[in-house]
Amino acid sequence: KAEIKNNTIKMMIAKIRSHKRPICNSIESAWRSQLSFRCLSSRVIENDAMKSSNSTQHFDVTIVGGGAVGSLMAFLLSKKVPSLRVALLDSRTPKLGKDVLNEKTSIEPNARAYALSPTSLDLLGDNVLNRLCGNERVAFYDAMQVWESNGPAALHFTKQDLVSIGTEQKEILGAVIEDEPLVSCIWDELRQAEQIKLLSPASIKKIVSSTSSNHPPGYASPIEISYQINETESTLETDLLIAADGANSFVRKTLGNFPIVSMNYDRRAVTFTVKLGSSIKQTAFQRFQPNGPIALLPVWSNKDDEKGTIHYANIVWSTTPEEAEELQALSNEDVVHRVNALLQSGPTVTPPLFSDEMKSAAPWPFSDAAKGLEHLSNSINTGLSMSGWTERHQGFIVPPLITEVVGRRFGFDLNLMHAKKYVGPRSALIGDAAHTVHPMAGQGLNLGMADAECLTRNIQHVVESGMGIHGMAGFQHALPQ
Repeated sequence: KAEIKNNTIKMMIAKIRSHKRPICNSIESAWRSQLSFRCLSSRVIENDAMKSSNSTQHFDVTIVGGGAVGSLMAFLLSKKVPSLRVALLDSRTPKLGKDVLNEKTSIEPNARAYALSPTSLDLLGDNVLNRLCGNERVAFYDAMQVWESNGPAALHFTKQDLVSIGTEQKEILGAVIEDEPLVSCIWDELRQAEQIKLLSPASIKKIVSSTSSNHPPGYASPIEISYQINETESTLETDLLIAADGANSFVRKTLGNFPIVSMNYDRRAVTFTVKLGSSIKQTAFQRFQPNGPIALLPVWSNKDDEKGTIHYANIVWSTTPEEAEELQALSNEDVVHRVNALLQSGPTVTPPLFSDEMKSAAPWPFSDAAKGLEHLSNSINTGLSMSGWTERHQGFIVPPLITEVVGRRFGFDLNLMHAKKYVGPRSALIGDAAHTVHPMAGQGLNLGMADAECLTRNIQHVVESGMGIHGMAGFQHALPQ
């Protein structure tokens, strides 16, 4: 038995060394001290155990939620820490990337899309990004214009402005990518990763701390998850559970040790895809209305043999629930007229500081002073705006006309939610499970992807240092970071 044990561990070390990973030295030290035999040998027999639905499978990391953030978390772990066994559970099974990408010839863009920063795009890796770009499912933008509806204030910035805030020169400001092709292409990468187990379509039945006593000293009990796929119920154990299952996270609520603060913005977003009369020229537009901002974001264009290039964009309009309900009830033609009326209107003069009633009711010296103050305010605001345009050699850009609404109009309530802590016993929250924000600046998914990158980086650090995430030392070091 001793010889079998030693030979098994030597084979594992040789296999890991063949990947030239820094973790090799740490594992070899653990082997010599005979401290981690249980962890290593369990991986050797795991594949046989997984064949039976009655057996309890063991994973180093389990991620619940296979959307953009959860699938990216699994993808980053497969690349950065390939020694770990990772399970990804989701209630749906995304289509194959080739099936989604081939649909482009017969469909319009989907309104469910994300504006990703250059840093977030880098996290996707060359394979995913090249597939999306090669099939023209990425709409890059290198300029953005933002302006007020009731004043002369306007901002116009480009990729060159990123240099002034200390970052290296980027070729773009960002890109808009639809949810379905993004997730499908990431899942295609996961399907090829031997250390990733995709469990879908799965519904979770129970999450509890494992009652098993079969763990070495200094190792906390793993978390036990009962789930069902079709008619088959199974159980798995995991050393680390990561919740990436959205704002209404089942995992966060079930674990019960993640207090949150939340607030209703009393706003509702309406988003839909529109057809444009001309190219948007890689520019994103956003106008601030009294009830909330309306954005016009570039998405991919379609080439038609008879009609030429068909240009599309997505509208994201944040407003009151009453106006949102009205927008969703309007005909497509009325929506086109209303949106064009807003986006075709540029900056205006500063609104009056005092109402006409106040000025007429005030005594003579005060009414004249009010008029003088308003004139001064108007001159300053307009002068600052005009000087900015002159300095940049860039005036106001009128967005392209919208000619048609295509596809469905989606509406959703806007809420702020933030978990007071992101980590608990053997568990962590990422993405919308940890925080939700207003879509105004397009930061929701970018923050979630940053969560995945940060957590992966810290897990990689503790694994390569030799602590690992199985013992309390590594766990306590990795997650609070």
